[in-house]
Amino acid sequence: MAKRSFLGELGHSIASFLLGAPSLRTGTLVKTVFAADGRHRVCFYRMEEDGACGFREEYFDNKILEMNWLPVSMEPANEYPDLDAAIAAAKEEVPWLRQAL
Repeated sequence: MAKRSFLGELGHSIASFLLGAPSLRTGTLVKTVFAADGRHRVCFYRMEEDGACGFREEYFDNKILEMNWLPVSMEPANEYPDLDAAIAAAKEEVPWLRQAL
């Protein structure tokens, strides 16, 4: 298991203190699929604590002061029991992904 950076540990400690319990979960990126236009992607991740999987669709904001990947939706991500279930759900939700996979 990878060790958290100093800032990651600090953020985790502050959140634990403020929330009263260590409720932050750690996700590991397991797969990224890019759209043909190169400006959209779906990132699949697995939670270290329980192995649940999920995905997040993102787009690249190429404004001169931004230049980073941003989530398409601000809604909380759904969790799935495994990566195959997360991929199936993503294919249903993200039309271009059906052709990319």
